[in-house]
Amino acid sequence: MKGLWDKGCFRRWKRSALEKDDRVFGSLFHYHIKRDGKTGLVTNCKVSLVVMGNCMKEGEDYEDAFAPVPHATSARVIISIAAAEDLKLHSCDLAQAFIQVDKLDEGVNGRIFINPPKGCDEDPDTVFEVLHLLYGIPSSARALHLTLSKWFKSQGFKTAGFEDSIWVREAGGEYN
Repeated sequence: MKGLWDKGCFRRWKRSALEKDDRVFGSLFHYHIKRDGKTGLVTNCKVSLVVMGNCMKEGEDYEDAFAPVPHATSARVIISIAAAEDLKLHSCDLAQAFIQVDKLDEGVNGRIFINPPKGCDEDPDTVFEVLHLLYGIPSSARALHLTLSKWFKSQGFKTAGFEDSIWVREAGGEYN
């Protein structure tokens, strides 16, 4: 939680200060333990805050949740072409990807408030206003895709005509 507070993801509110049409959603901590495949020893422990977006209603709390993802076949074809043509492929993994989104209001209607998750030392009258998209909010993936699309376009990339989530850029007669 400290990392999310440091990044300005929340604002504390008193439940009594909320307006009558503000909705408060649940949240929980998701714990993930990674183990070494051979020894079974714990190699890493991670915890993520998840908003219980399953209670949100399309059209009321958010507009659109669709975000394109590459098909496995497309990825295999691209890897095959790159191997045959001796091309370089680049990929990335974004740390805390959803909080990197430009704005919370991308596809979200109104404000989002959550109850502090169990295990969080907060006054029972406290709720958190969510200022950045988090995992569990239905429109988070779409907002991330729109933010990344804007950046890729600004860098001269274009989508591969067959996949909206695969980006290519021509540089000196070659694609990269």
